[in-house]
Amino acid sequence: MQEKSIKSLSIFYIIKFIAFFCGFYGCFLLHQELHISVVISACVVGLAGTFVPYSRAFHYHPQAAIYTGAFAGMCSSGVIQNIYELIAVSVVGALIYTLLRNKFVGVGGKLGAIAFTAVASVVLVKGVAW
Repeated sequence: MQEKSIKSLSIFYIIKFIAFFCGFYGCFLLHQELHISVVISACVVGLAGTFVPYSRAFHYHPQAAIYTGAFAGMCSSGVIQNIYELIAVSVVGALIYTLLRNKFVGVGGKLGAIAFTAVASVVLVKGVAW
């Protein structure tokens, strides 16, 4: 029984990671390469994320993870400088999202707080390790 729970949690995490990374990279790419404002970039990615098909077993979580990634993607290229940092932020963001999936339900700011914490964690680790 516990093995089934671990497997479903792993699938949930992988879906969140992919969705978070797509939102993060999409927003980051739009405002860094195409020079679209960060707010418009996040809106475009969030809107595009609503059209992504997903299994009803995940409820609204894939769409929310895309939007959370878009929030994280609003950071400056001075903060996130390469693909490894993009992946690290996505790993941390998806992990935090997965751990908090049933917490703070209905409380505003959860997605932005997850995005901020993910980016800040990677920047902190990068600053300490450098």
